[in-house]
Amino acid sequence: MNFPYMQQGDRLPVVSVLQKLLNREGARLLVDGHFGANTHQAVLDYQLRNGLLSNGRVERQTWSRLVAGYQLPIIDCIDVWDENLYQMEASDIRQAGGNPIIIGGMSNGLEAAVASIVRESQGRRTFLLRFHGHGSSGVASISDGHGEVGDGHGSYMGISARAAMRRALLPLRNIFGPYGSVQFMHCSTGAGEDGRRFLETVADTLGVPATAAQVAQEGGGLDTFKFEGPTYTALPYGQTLRSWSRSLPRLQAGVRR
Repeated sequence: MNFPYMQQGDRLPVVSVLQKLLNREGARLLVDGHFGANTHQAVLDYQLRNGLLSNGRVERQTWSRLVAGYQLPIIDCIDVWDENLYQMEASDIRQAGGNPIIIGGMSNGLEAAVASIVRESQGRRTFLLRFHGHGSSGVASISDGHGEVGDGHGSYMGISARAAMRRALLPLRNIFGPYGSVQFMHCSTGAGEDGRRFLETVADTLGVPATAAQVAQEGGGLDTFKFEGPTYTALPYGQTLRSWSRSLPRLQAGVRR
């Protein structure tokens, strides 16, 4: 499946879910969203016990074994106005078993993307919503890289049109499960003060953590499923990653696909 690639050093909401899954397998980790030395060792131990490639990184095989039977849906939304995104990242996601939502070259692109995401969720409780496209500090392209939401074109999200962005995103608030989060796989969207304000707006609007890269992202291959450098995560309502992680409900074995 199209699960996120994770490794030592990551500080992400999805790491918190990984830690809870490992604890169900016998680990005794502090669930804090930090992929530190203890989490790395727990991954190694799990891989060894299950005959997996023992490298301490959480790739497709390890994820598939850990989540077998659990419902943790992932939705990918790709802005394909840049043909490279279609050729690389859409292809990568399909090869991993995902079915990306393709958005590009239209007015009101954000609204169209939101409507498509709601349909794709089909009442399931989404674990991870990923947006793929081009970006800059406080900006994430959605449709064709031109025209901010609220200007009649609405093809990218930007902090300068925060109220319009909030209105457009609100229908997504109810698609997430208790472990839900959002990732923007765009270049530098989480950088600087504008990046922080952008992510805080998204997190508070949707009620889930929102993460973005602080530096340029190349994409393609494994990079389609992971951040290539430092990130910034905003938590809803002033929470910290640790407090949000500790508030997560226990994973229930009865939650099945």
